[in-house]
Amino acid sequence: MPSLGEPPEVPCARCGRRIAGLPWGEICPPCRIELSRRAGRIANRISLVATVLMGAYVATSMPPAPMARLYGAIAVVATYIIVRRVAGRVAMEVMK
Repeated sequence: MPSLGEPPEVPCARCGRRIAGLPWGEICPPCRIELSRRAGRIANRISLVATVLMGAYVATSMPPAPMARLYGAIAVVATYIIVRRVAGRVAMEVMK
């Protein structure tokens, strides 16, 4: 019989493994690691496609001035970072 001071063992929402102290409806740490890896792969693919599209847009629409090309390169890198973070979060929420 569990004591009153211990957190109850709650089943993982994904695999059903019982974990002490896990909030109801949450997933266990091993499942979270697996999901984050899958979400990372998906986010990487999405962000690479978005970056290629942004790079093509910058290459065709920017004037040949050096500062414009520099700002275009910064925009391409920022696109990769922002899209990767957003796509990763969305993928984690969808796959739960």
